[in-house]
Amino acid sequence: MTFLEFCGNSSFWDNEVFTKDKPKFTECFISTVPALGPVGWLVLTFIFYVTGLKKTSTSSMPFHATNVVKTGICVVLAVLSLFTLYTNNTGGYKCVGGDNAIPTSYTVSCALITASFIYVAIITQINRRKGIISSWLLWIFWIFVVICGIVPLQDNILYQPTCISSILQYIIFGFSCVQLVLYSLAESPSVYGYERIGKPVCPKSHASVISKLFFWWFTPIIRTCYKRTISKEDLWDQHPELQAEKVVNDLQLLWAKQETIAIRRRILQKSSLLRSEYNKNGNIPGEETALLQRSLSNEEDDLKLENPSLYKCCFQLYGLEWFRAAGLKICCDISILLQPLILKLIVNETEKPSEERVLWYGIVLAVLIFLLGQLDATFYIHSLQLMVTLGLKVKTALIGIIYRKTLKVNNSVRKDYTVGEIVNLVSVDCQRIQDAFTFSHEMLSYFSILTFGLYELWDVMGTSTVGCLVVIAILTSLNALFGKLQENYLKDILYYKGKRCKLLNEIIFGMKVIKMYAWEPYFWKKIRGIRLKEMAMLRKIARVTACSIVCATHSPFMMNFAILLIYTLTAQTEPFTAGKAFLALSVVNILSLPLTMIPFVISGVIQAFVSIKRIQQFLLTDDVNPQNIHFISHSDYAVSIQNGSFTWEKNTERSTLGGINVNIREGNLVAVVGHVGSGKSSFIASILGEMEKLAGEVRVKGSVAYVSQEAWIQNLTVKDNILYGHTFNERKYNRVIEGCCLKTDFEILTAGDMTEIGERGINVSGGQKQRINVARAVYSNSDIYLLDDPLSAVDSHVGQELFKKVIGPEGMLRHKTRILVTHGVHWLPKVDDIIVMDNGRISERGTFQQLLQHNGPFAQFLQIYLLHDDAPEEENDTEISKIKDEIWDQVESVTSEGGLTTDDSVFMQGGLSRRKSKLLLKHGSLIHLERSLSAAVMIKATMAMRERNLRESKASMSKKSLKTGIPESTEGQLIKEETAQEGSVNLSVLIEFIKAMGIPATIMGLLALAAQQGLNIYQNFWITFWTEDIYLKNATLIHTQSYTDITFYYLGIYALLGVLQGITLFLFGMIAFTRFVKATGDIHDRGLNCILRSPMSFFDTTPVGRIMNRFSSDIDVIDDRFPRTFRMLSIMGFMLCGTIVVIIVTTPVSMAVIIPMLIVYIVIIKLYLPSARQLKRIESVTRSPIYNHFSETISGASIIRSYRSVNRFIDELHTRLDINACFYYAANTGMGWIGIFIESLGNLILLAVALFGIISTDVNGGDIGLALTYAFQIIIAMNIVVRGVSEMQMNVVSIERCEEYMHLPPEADWIQRNKPPIDWPQKGTIQFCNYKTRYRIGLELVLSGIDCFIENGERVGIVGRTGAGKSSLTQALFRIIEPAEGSIVIDGITTTTIGLHELRRKITILPQDPVLFSDTLRVNLDPLGQFTDTEIWKALECAHLKDFAMNQTKQLMSELGEGGNNLSIGQRQLVCLARTLLHKTNILLLDEATAAVDMETDDLIQRTISEEFAECTILSIAHRLNTVMDYDRIMVLDEGTIVEFDAPDNLLRNKDGIFYSMAHDAGLV
Repeated sequence: MTFLEFCGNSSFWDNEVFTKDKPKFTECFISTVPALGPVGWLVLTFIFYVTGLKKTSTSSMPFHATNVVKTGICVVLAVLSLFTLYTNNTGGYKCVGGDNAIPTSYTVSCALITASFIYVAIITQINRRKGIISSWLLWIFWIFVVICGIVPLQDNILYQPTCISSILQYIIFGFSCVQLVLYSLAESPSVYGYERIGKPVCPKSHASVISKLFFWWFTPIIRTCYKRTISKEDLWDQHPELQAEKVVNDLQLLWAKQETIAIRRRILQKSSLLRSEYNKNGNIPGEETALLQRSLSNEEDDLKLENPSLYKCCFQLYGLEWFRAAGLKICCDISILLQPLILKLIVNETEKPSEERVLWYGIVLAVLIFLLGQLDATFYIHSLQLMVTLGLKVKTALIGIIYRKTLKVNNSVRKDYTVGEIVNLVSVDCQRIQDAFTFSHEMLSYFSILTFGLYELWDVMGTSTVGCLVVIAILTSLNALFGKLQENYLKDILYYKGKRCKLLNEIIFGMKVIKMYAWEPYFWKKIRGIRLKEMAMLRKIARVTACSIVCATHSPFMMNFAILLIYTLTAQTEPFTAGKAFLALSVVNILSLPLTMIPFVISGVIQAFVSIKRIQQFLLTDDVNPQNIHFISHSDYAVSIQNGSFTWEKNTERSTLGGINVNIREGNLVAVVGHVGSGKSSFIASILGEMEKLAGEVRVKGSVAYVSQEAWIQNLTVKDNILYGHTFNERKYNRVIEGCCLKTDFEILTAGDMTEIGERGINVSGGQKQRINVARAVYSNSDIYLLDDPLSAVDSHVGQELFKKVIGPEGMLRHKTRILVTHGVHWLPKVDDIIVMDNGRISERGTFQQLLQHNGPFAQFLQIYLLHDDAPEEENDTEISKIKDEIWDQVESVTSEGGLTTDDSVFMQGGLSRRKSKLLLKHGSLIHLERSLSAAVMIKATMAMRERNLRESKASMSKKSLKTGIPESTEGQLIKEETAQEGSVNLSVLIEFIKAMGIPATIMGLLALAAQQGLNIYQNFWITFWTEDIYLKNATLIHTQSYTDITFYYLGIYALLGVLQGITLFLFGMIAFTRFVKATGDIHDRGLNCILRSPMSFFDTTPVGRIMNRFSSDIDVIDDRFPRTFRMLSIMGFMLCGTIVVIIVTTPVSMAVIIPMLIVYIVIIKLYLPSARQLKRIESVTRSPIYNHFSETISGASIIRSYRSVNRFIDELHTRLDINACFYYAANTGMGWIGIFIESLGNLILLAVALFGIISTDVNGGDIGLALTYAFQIIIAMNIVVRGVSEMQMNVVSIERCEEYMHLPPEADWIQRNKPPIDWPQKGTIQFCNYKTRYRIGLELVLSGIDCFIENGERVGIVGRTGAGKSSLTQALFRIIEPAEGSIVIDGITTTTIGLHELRRKITILPQDPVLFSDTLRVNLDPLGQFTDTEIWKALECAHLKDFAMNQTKQLMSELGEGGNNLSIGQRQLVCLARTLLHKTNILLLDEATAAVDMETDDLIQRTISEEFAECTILSIAHRLNTVMDYDRIMVLDEGTIVEFDAPDNLLRNKDGIFYSMAHDAGLV
């Protein structure tokens, strides 16, 4: 059977159909079309449907009315189709009797459409069983049914309106429309009576197909944001496909697989290499010669090539989604490339005389161009939405695996990747990768548009298209060159950005020390120096961008000119018509889109590749080797180390610990002792697996709890810090806080154990932090406890309680294995075993008695400790004193039997006399005070002390509440929640930015752009003049000279206009982008200056992550995204204005549609913008907790690993990522919502212009061609302008956030005109004159009328109970807080009359917490470069660090690591002491400088201070009375006033005095 016979002797198509007044299609076309579209769609999508069905895992839905009705109508339609076939068989085909047989095509069509209806009914029920609430496949099927049904419906209405088959066709069409509506709705997934608890699910999960298509599911959020300001609680849970846990796990699994493959390949390559060398040299493996070793080393480069690739992981995981989005974009490209063909048909139709036009054909063309526009919009926006979603997935996944890596990296990696650098990877690199994904599919689109577009051009312009092709090749080459330049510049930018963020992070952490030493200008210059280098690279990128914009934006002119030039030069056979001109112009405009986008895409992709490489380098760093330790379940020992050799550096043979052989039994208490730097902390780290194991084996039986020497505190409540994720058990919890001496602290805290501990534990003391850490360990109920000197940070009586109730043989942990690093020798008789460390080796091991009898290193350690022990607070505690006396007697008896050298004898005699003098003081002049107190009185005094502590600590917390500006009603909250601005972005923010750019430059840039757009409009009108020139329309004059001259005249003016456009465009680019760099540099510098000038209270209440967010993510947005958005918005904004003008001029009647559309356009924008602002602001606010979590985790990684709580912290990150990503996803969905609306409005304008052009008889082809060409542009311009306005709102939020930090309340001036003498203060006298101060205006006084005079050279101890005002006095001296009344006079000069730096540089302080920076030893000692190397070496010698520094490879230029991590705690404090010695002044302030160091370091510091500062005025803020008992005078503070001020002996004689009470409480009397 031929096709003609199949169709009943009817052809499929008639070319004359569009020339008739009424459309009349062939019978074959009418009979086959209803089945061709719908059935073809089902066949094409069958495989995809089955594949997708297998992946669906949702639960079945119950029967609902909608589901039943849809299925029923499908069955009805199938029956009606069969009945239609029956009526045509029995009553004649289309009611025509006789021999009019039914065509086979009609029968087959009816059968197929009937089968399709039955198939759809079955699929509907399968979807219900699979929980699919709405199906794209079935919805599009019904669209095909309705559209294809229009053809037979039109034929029936026009030609057989009353035939029974026609009536049945009407019914079928009606039911099909009903089905289209029903399948546009979503079915309800819930069961009756089911109610979801918690936040609602993402509305998209239950949205219908049409709701997803037009983003209607997002409308409630738009409405809510317009009515009120939303909060974090107003949004839904993250969409299941985007939840962090899923996307991070997917990428982590692939990365792990890549690592495994890489390891296998390396092993195979290495073994293959060994075999080949064996065969060549005849040597057995293990006997390779030096030559072979060189050969092996030469192969290292090949082995390095086998590293796992993060690029491959991303491609494998996200490649399919990327191609899906790219496929939609190609569909969009096809739709947009079909529009010029329709434009040509419309222009040709309008050039016909009015009597020859076919109106219905013109209307069909107008509707068709509108539908193509809608398809283009739909495909484009959804492809973009898919890419945005994919970018969000990638960003979330990368942040997740970076976080997991931070929990695994070893200590050597921490030296290369500081907190700031890791946060920079997360905040900048991950964001750049996400941004690159957004438009990366344009690369595929670039080739598809070029291919189809050039084909269309060739069809119309012939060989002239070669010129266009040459221009495209040149522009592509230039873009590649620009991209390469940008890549090189970007690498430098990211390097400087990471360096800057790293330094800023350290500055924030060390801000207090920086202020005390007046180093702010130095660090400002240091950061600004890095920033200037970064800005130099930004300027280079700005110049390259200006050139690339000319190439991209001006590409339509270049391509058009090349085409027209070749077309004019070649022999012409017909005139240059409007149809040709505007089809070519439209196609060239379409071709310019990918050329415009490709520089941004290339730049973004290059940035992404650079960033992925940086992340990959971090992921390839060394982890803590899990083989360092083996956890076992059965063993005789809790901890066993056999022949252990360990190092902190992985790639080194030099061991930190060596020859370690230890077996520790379960339930034993083992003490680890030794001198500073002997390896005690390293021994603990080796058990934790933190050190690299060079040899031996480490076995650990059971769970481990670790208390570090530096307390690690989370920014949570006290209770959450103690529970540490464990289930709350009230009885157990109460026992723990009682044993850890925290009960009294809870009673005095404003919200008890629900009080929030600030970042880094700023609102609790060092002792409280350590006790919280101990409580965390005890509550964990682990099997093994590793305690790295926790008792040194607490007072002696508290330490005694902790040892007795928790650690000791009678404590809560008595049945647990405890390894305790300690310097408290009085605990040693109570331990089961003692390990003595010396120079990274175990020098001795045994019980206390065994080691004493041995008279080895341990006995010498005890001698040194007891001889240099300056702790009368402990000495005079009855129990501790007794223990120490017994130890001394035993040491003396043992060592007296050994031989001593002359130097040793002198040393012993000096030490012995010191100790005897202490004993005489203890048992002589003060003993009568002790004896006068009966036991009852002592108990009563103790109770009184606790009551006073309770009252005064409450006063202290109240004071702290005032200090931070937080009312007590906040129930213990210290850190304020970061708030987002409300309402529209303040115009002053943009004005500030314009001022930073320079107002004249901004105006010049905008004028240049306006001139460019005006020239562009006139250039396109020039083409109209050209094509409508009557002389040139005359084909008979083509070969005349005058015809050629006129043609070249038009071409020459066209070229001139294009060149002028290029010049103005380049001027705009150069002015705008270079001034952007200036503005962003100004914002950064002003913000940094304000930060450095802010008072300390700002840093106490502001998390580091929040500040870093401003100077990393927000500055990066202003550096990179804001200029791109401005460029896009400004160019497209001027284009939109020009487009509207052109359309109105060419088709004035279109104003009737354009003006209402513009009103709707403005209304929609006003409705949308509040949601864009609010969602972006909240997204920015929710980003900071992610960075805070990173900072917190990195500092406590070893503790997290020891507790095996890595997964819990990963879950916490996932939660924070989901909250942030949810708002980011919502913000971008809003852009899709507005995009669909705007594109639809633009397409309606296009439809109106096309219809008015077709209907109007006075519009020529050139005018309608120009109007339609600009109407195409208005769709693009309207959408990009809205997107630009939206992104501008989002990006301006970053400027707004940075601008907020440019107006922080500052401290007083650093330098004033009234300068003190250069040698001031010569004496060091200090006078407080009725001094009163408060932390802020309107708050209560914290110092109330301090009056005193301190002589030069006098040593004054400042004591008082908690909240007495000691710290306030310290801050008052440095003017950290300013006076409310009264003054402080130093050597006759009132401190408030001089600048802060002039004051602070003249006072030296040795703070409690050693603050060091990740720089060289020299920079840490003398950042300003004021001292010579000789002076620095002398300071190091006095600080007992010279030998250590001399032993370092680079000596003074040795890197100390982040926060001084390369040094022990004691060594860090000695470095700070050396710094103090270098900056020696006549006034020294000690803020409990030795509270957190061991006794040996304490002794070194005290001796150095006594020797080097003998002639200075010393003020010592003492939390422990023993450190100031030998001072000249003691100042006792109480409730902000001086209650006692006299020599210690005199104060002790007053039994009713506060000092006597405090001394008694401390066991000193």
